[in-house]
Amino acid sequence: MKDKDLLQGVAILSAAALLAKILSAAYRIPYQNLSGDMGYYVYQQIYPLYGIIITLSMYGFPVVLSKHRAELIAIGRKDEARKLTSLLFYGLVLLAALSWVLLFFLAPFIAEMMGDNNLVRPIQAMSYVVFLLPFLSVGRGFHQGEGELIPTAVSHIVEQLVRVLLILGITYIFVVSGYDAYQIGAGAAYGSFFGGLIGVMVLLLLTKAVWMKELIHPRKLKGPSILNQNWRMFKHSLFICLSALMFVLMQLVDAFTIVQLLQMSGIQPDVAFPTKGVYDRGQPLIQLGTVLATTLTLALVPMLSKAVARNDLHMANKYQNLSYRLTLLIGGAATVGLMIIIEPTNHMLFTDTTGSDVLRVLSFAIVLSSLFVMISAVLQGYNYTYVPAIAIAIGVTTKVALNVLFIPRFGTIGAAWSTVLAIGTMVIYLLAVLHKKKHLHLGSLSSYVRIALVLAVMGLLTTLWKNGLLMILPIDNRLTDTLIALTSAGVGGLVVVYSLFALSIFSEDEWNKIPKLNKVRTRFVKRRR
Repeated sequence: MKDKDLLQGVAILSAAALLAKILSAAYRIPYQNLSGDMGYYVYQQIYPLYGIIITLSMYGFPVVLSKHRAELIAIGRKDEARKLTSLLFYGLVLLAALSWVLLFFLAPFIAEMMGDNNLVRPIQAMSYVVFLLPFLSVGRGFHQGEGELIPTAVSHIVEQLVRVLLILGITYIFVVSGYDAYQIGAGAAYGSFFGGLIGVMVLLLLTKAVWMKELIHPRKLKGPSILNQNWRMFKHSLFICLSALMFVLMQLVDAFTIVQLLQMSGIQPDVAFPTKGVYDRGQPLIQLGTVLATTLTLALVPMLSKAVARNDLHMANKYQNLSYRLTLLIGGAATVGLMIIIEPTNHMLFTDTTGSDVLRVLSFAIVLSSLFVMISAVLQGYNYTYVPAIAIAIGVTTKVALNVLFIPRFGTIGAAWSTVLAIGTMVIYLLAVLHKKKHLHLGSLSSYVRIALVLAVMGLLTTLWKNGLLMILPIDNRLTDTLIALTSAGVGGLVVVYSLFALSIFSEDEWNKIPKLNKVRTRFVKRRR
């Protein structure tokens, strides 16, 4: 494959991944509007299973398989590459079958562990998603190993689009038909499964099922080799995609602890369930904010990796420092802005202002999770791929401990603080490892002071604008709050953009290292002149 085609494929795959992330976060807003907080709670309880499977089938197994296949094919060992593909496929089929048996038949136990016995049917409905894992993982990994990235991108986008349409369509029909929250949640789970099934079918059509024809008959493979090879690939896949799994794992902890701990503290189930649904409003906000903050900054990581490969540590340090400051500026702006306009934003997106205090605390998670994703990518650029996995383990453990400590005393706002502190602990650990490895380069303090001043000015002007509108538009309704939220966000965004392009936050040399953003800045400067 030509380098130009490969670069085009990488660009399309990156764009597809970005669009899928936005869809994955954004559709939950209309879903909550349709099903209410109770329906949203049910779906969020079972969502982590889907999130784990899809992350492994997009960022984990395909990446590992494609890497090993490409290496074997490059040295002429095509038969071994074919055998490796077969080993992974049959291993994942066995894993999927075992996982389904456990999830389906242990659904009553899992529901009880979550503190809600009515979750059995939604859990069983979502259990079928595991059967997508072998087909999506191996189909994508096979063609990525051949340098063909378009099938992965197209199948992923179609899968997400169909899934979102099915979930919202089924939810609307079930709500109109008078179904309860648990039936609606089960319907949404089936929507996720059939969306993934469409993704598999698209993958098969685009690739003419070549990878299925390449599979060796399982009788020719030895049982021990399937177990040994797949265990190594499974561990490697987890290391690669753990950063992407961070949000899902935090949600998984909340699914098993919040409702249980609320009930243990004396809150009745009919109050605890929708309270968890209100808390879950924060998930799409965090994910969308993090995607916004990391889209531009992650583009610097490949350049950092190339500099490390050339042993040009001076340039690698510059890229690292620039990525931190850009992440802090964008992620910090998203956090500060959301904290200021959280009440009208909550009303605009989720029909009322319930839980705004909880969502305000969760806003801190945007800048912290953005930093975690960014620093994890930096560590991978220095070939420390295992470090983010350790950080995740530390973060999940911290999250569990703090949930147990905070929720009985403070309710869901305690769960929000535990999320923020857990992610903050992960960020500190990553920075400590970089420092220990003598690869931490933060740059001058003055550059961070300038960013802090920009955020302070943005916060002040956004607050003044919001309060001014509240005085002019005293009517408390959703349309008014929508106007306040959108215009306030616009004011804050303009302040950041103006500061970014007009002030000396980044040097001319640093701007040249951010090509896409620099083009916009060049046009902005020309217009000012």
